[in-house]
Amino acid sequence: MKKKLSILSILLILILSLTGCQAAPAEDNSEYKNSMENFFQGVSTLNDQMNALNPDDPDSVSDLFMYLSELEEQFKYFSEIEVPAEYQVTESLADEAYDYMKEANNYFSQSFSDNSFNEYTLEAAMECYSRANKRMQYVIDIIHGEMPEDENVTFE
Repeated sequence: MKKKLSILSILLILILSLTGCQAAPAEDNSEYKNSMENFFQGVSTLNDQMNALNPDDPDSVSDLFMYLSELEEQFKYFSEIEVPAEYQVTESLADEAYDYMKEANNYFSQSFSDNSFNEYTLEAAMECYSRANKRMQYVIDIIHGEMPEDENVTFE
């Protein structure tokens, strides 16, 4: 149980890095701006809920799974937002972010399946969460007029 609680704490810290960002799309793209604000607000709300989890509560792990599932739904929403032409480069990044979030949740579930713990799938889950977060941050940067540079990420 202690191992699960420490993993819960690590995961909460990782999720914390997903929030705190506000996009500022061009004024003439108000629908896009509203959609992005809805996404960031949804992620922020989930972050607050996950950070409010008490690791000593026996339901905290199941609550975390519920929040992670909701986070995946937020990333799905993110990937489905219609992107204006001037931000078209962000579309593939949002799709990749959603794919990584799905993969992360799959690995996280495997980490705790059958009342056992698998540290390797947990590491894979955390790497996928990190990759999803990185792509979300790139979208934010692009919306703010910055072109991120990373040899591991391509912009189509």
